[in-house]
Amino acid sequence: MYLTERQKKILLAIIEEYMKDPQEVGSTQLVKNYNLKVSSATVRNEMVKLMDMGYLDKSHVSSGRLPTDLAFRLYLNEGVSGKVDNNLSLVKIRQGIFRVRFYPEQLIRQILELLVDNTSSASFIVLDDMSRSYGVSSLMNYDELRNIEALQRTLDLLEDENMLKNVFSRYDGDEVTVLIGAELGIKDLDEFALAFTKFDFWDNRSGHMGVIGSRRMDYRKVVPVLNTVRDSVRDSLKGWN
Repeated sequence: MYLTERQKKILLAIIEEYMKDPQEVGSTQLVKNYNLKVSSATVRNEMVKLMDMGYLDKSHVSSGRLPTDLAFRLYLNEGVSGKVDNNLSLVKIRQGIFRVRFYPEQLIRQILELLVDNTSSASFIVLDDMSRSYGVSSLMNYDELRNIEALQRTLDLLEDENMLKNVFSRYDGDEVTVLIGAELGIKDLDEFALAFTKFDFWDNRSGHMGVIGSRRMDYRKVVPVLNTVRDSVRDSLKGWN
């Protein structure tokens, strides 16, 4: 579905605003906060077109709009880099992994903690013979996730190794996979996103590491962090496994 450069700029601005505060975004707000170089009326007209194309939704009587899963997918595909570009964060991740590389249990814990600390989402590891999760309480930082049913469903997912493996089985390749909202195909998790990647572990075991959080998670941070943690584990075990 073709978007003009102006439509794309407006849509990305809406997503940026929504990621800061999960409320409907209005045209006046966008003109004030972003250098769109068009009037509020023009922005409103473009928002109507974006809604018709499935990128925006409307939940109330107000003129504001909400980004859909399709919009977040476009955001994810627009300029998400592969690796952490903050040198301090990169060093901390690599050193944290390298320091405990000979101790499998400590390495698992370190991976989980690094993912939570760097993504503000709950983390998980699923290996052939076990699964672990960490940081579910971090989801309470998102207003839209303070829902008992959704949080319980998240816990159920993280504790159900088979359910997670079923999700992983639908996707091949070694790159980071991101599932947004309804793409998860799991009831009550429409406001969530799941990001994961394959990795190799001790004793020739393999599995997946990943995070689950709000669908307005910072994908431009999450994807590079997962890539960097995965590659750091691989490099630290090279020649020893």
